[in-house]
Amino acid sequence: MIPRLLLPAIVLLLSACGWQLRNAEVMPSNIGSLHIETQASDNVFVSELTRALDVYGIDVVSSAADANYSVVIIDFRQNRRISTLNSSARAAEYQLNEDVDFLITDPAGTPLTALLTASVEQSYEIEERDILSSDNEERLVRIEMRKEIVRQILNRLKVLQVKNQNPENP
Repeated sequence: MIPRLLLPAIVLLLSACGWQLRNAEVMPSNIGSLHIETQASDNVFVSELTRALDVYGIDVVSSAADANYSVVIIDFRQNRRISTLNSSARAAEYQLNEDVDFLITDPAGTPLTALLTASVEQSYEIEERDILSSDNEERLVRIEMRKEIVRQILNRLKVLQVKNQNPENP
């Protein structure tokens, strides 16, 4: 048990050294508004990206002209393949891949980045005796994979924002 008097000191020490919770993104507050344009067919991913941007305080607007930046989702790909076989020559583990091709543009539609790809790969085990739990595990793994792709897109926005604030640093 930590004495109450030490708690503020510990919090101050942790915040001073830059410690933060795992997966806690820090977005610059001056990104402004963002428009999401998609040519991909996966609306679930676009809604997760919109939700994540909202959590980080970034306004998502419906018009590219009203936004500081636009994220243009070019393609969304999913792939599932057998990763390992068990002794009965049945699937023991699946490998999941998700890739998102995107670019970031200014309000006029001029690309600020080349075509970028956010990708993630995960594996999960199959339990032959409990297919329902294996299906649930695949669903949870896919959710985590999408969160990682959103994190990669947010990191690109952070890098772009830092470049725009310091134009003399290439």
